[in-house]
Amino acid sequence: MNNRVFTVGTLIPGKIAPVRNSPTSTLVEKVEPKQRSNEIKTHFEKIIVVQGSNKFEISPSKGKLLDAALNQGKPINYKCRKGTCGQCTVQVQQGPGLSKPNEREQEKLGNEVNNGYRLACQAVIL
Repeated sequence: MNNRVFTVGTLIPGKIAPVRNSPTSTLVEKVEPKQRSNEIKTHFEKIIVVQGSNKFEISPSKGKLLDAALNQGKPINYKCRKGTCGQCTVQVQQGPGLSKPNEREQEKLGNEVNNGYRLACQAVIL
């Protein structure tokens, strides 16, 4: 008979649980998580923006796109942080999870919003 002792740590999906009372104490068993057909997988893709001749890959983090880029050491040009100067204009090539363009962006960028242009100081990563 196989008597296994499970603790909270051994029930975590993907963890390796030791098999106790086994002839060889070095045997281990991998506890696999159950897959559900309705399970939603979240995948955080990089946000890719272009400003002038510079291309930046930004890891998503909640908040303004400009703040996320600067916190990650990406040298995006900016000035006012209010959406009035347009210095932080970027073209988003890949950007899942960004807010819709707000009124300031619509006013400053006009039809360019339809071509993927955004104000990094106004675009919010959701």
